[in-house]
Amino acid sequence: TAPPNHPAPPPLTAQALPHQGVTLMKARWPSHAGAVDAAALAQFDQLKELVRGVRNARTEYGLEQARKVAAVLVVSDPELRSVMQQELPVICLLAKLEPSKVSVAGSAAEASAAAPAGGSVSVVVSEGLQLLLPLAGLFDVDKELARLSKQKVKVEKELGGIMGRLNNPKFVEKASADYIAEVRGQAADAQDRLSSIEQKLAQVQALKQQ
Repeated sequence: TAPPNHPAPPPLTAQALPHQGVTLMKARWPSHAGAVDAAALAQFDQLKELVRGVRNARTEYGLEQARKVAAVLVVSDPELRSVMQQELPVICLLAKLEPSKVSVAGSAAEASAAAPAGGSVSVVVSEGLQLLLPLAGLFDVDKELARLSKQKVKVEKELGGIMGRLNNPKFVEKASADYIAEVRGQAADAQDRLSSIEQKLAQVQALKQQ
């Protein structure tokens, strides 16, 4: 209550607070319609896929989580290239890249000139956006050769078992057409994996000979 001999404050009412237009209580809920920047969203998606591609490559080659590596970003679109250049600190942080060893190029030829000798792992993010991770220093060569050789033996054994079934007349005679097609798909998948492993083995062996 107000102290003695002190006028009491008037109640706060709509009449005491003049306004123009609709009151906040009756106003429509705010909408962000029309404020979406489609280009910015597309660029963010590209950045996200780039980081995902690096992380997948790191997992595939068994890199330690804390290890930072070199990279060359190949970005054909000038506007997107400018964005990637500005966002390099974020990309390096999220993808565990070494900032001092990361560069941005506008073409494959420019990237080849910037990349160190010894070949690179190519990560194609989308049309016009690619990442090159130099093989040199990416992993322990002897350990990677041992790992890939072990994988090759495993996949060769798997492929041999599948082909053994497909080449068995009794299997082909008794199995349904759908199941035979499924097994042939398994054979094609195993062959693709074997080809990929052999390609990586050749790359790593070339590094060892340098």
